[in-house]
Amino acid sequence: MNRHAGRSTAIAAVIRNTCAAALAVACLIGMAACSSPATTADDGGRDKPAGGVTAETTTGTSGAADDSATGPSADLSTAELETIAKRFTACLVGKGFDAKVTASYALLPVGSTAEAAPQTTVVVRRLGADGTPIIPGPGMEISGDSDPLYPDIMYSIVSADEGMWVGFKNSKALAGSIYADKQADYAACERENPDFAQPNYSANVTAAGGASAAGSDAEAQQTLIDFARQARKDGFDWMADPAPGEDKSVEIPSDVSYEELRRFYDTYSGDKWPSHDGIPFGTFCTGECSAYNRLIEER
Repeated sequence: MNRHAGRSTAIAAVIRNTCAAALAVACLIGMAACSSPATTADDGGRDKPAGGVTAETTTGTSGAADDSATGPSADLSTAELETIAKRFTACLVGKGFDAKVTASYALLPVGSTAEAAPQTTVVVRRLGADGTPIIPGPGMEISGDSDPLYPDIMYSIVSADEGMWVGFKNSKALAGSIYADKQADYAACERENPDFAQPNYSANVTAAGGASAAGSDAEAQQTLIDFARQARKDGFDWMADPAPGEDKSVEIPSDVSYEELRRFYDTYSGDKWPSHDGIPFGTFCTGECSAYNRLIEER
């Protein structure tokens, strides 16, 4: 099964090997910017959905006690929060983490552009069991349902350009993960930067209309259904409605030709690609998917 993906939805069940919706966007998808190594306090880089990325947020146990709308950063401006996030990231880098700041797309007000997303979410490289960075590619499948290496992450990115990243709510969330031996270092950076806190995605979901996680997922699936219907009207008869429960990605049939796929992505490039809460959906293909994989590699 080949999967390549995109959004920072309130609750993510699976990290699919996706090359996201950004396939259809100019420099996109990344739920991340056009590839750059790591954004530290000095580089001021700006990540946007680009190069086939997907960001997904999940709810873990570590944040249960501190998901209130108030916190150390509740009354600060976006510029101040971005500076604090860079400072915290620099601390992590200094302690051996491969870390960067990325855009908090899920916090964008409805109708805002991706460029307006605050650069306030701190992520670290997603490592495999051997301790090396996981590099997404054709034929790769990664399940986030019960990954013993990452039992408690709040945010995840999969990017064809930049690789894979995860965000932890706080140092407690590192317990039991592959980063468990770095928990003390992460906690030290928290003590050195008491004004830093990861974005409160849970509070944002409630504030943006009082929707529950289930409600948000239902809205996401409806968006995918609406997109499928529009695609069929536009002549892409092979575009089926999403499977029940599918609320993260657009499924591409394995037998669609290369020329047809190019036409499809060209038709829905940029802001024509479906998104939820400001984050583009990903795409995935099950089976041989030769045309799909070829297009992913090219883009």
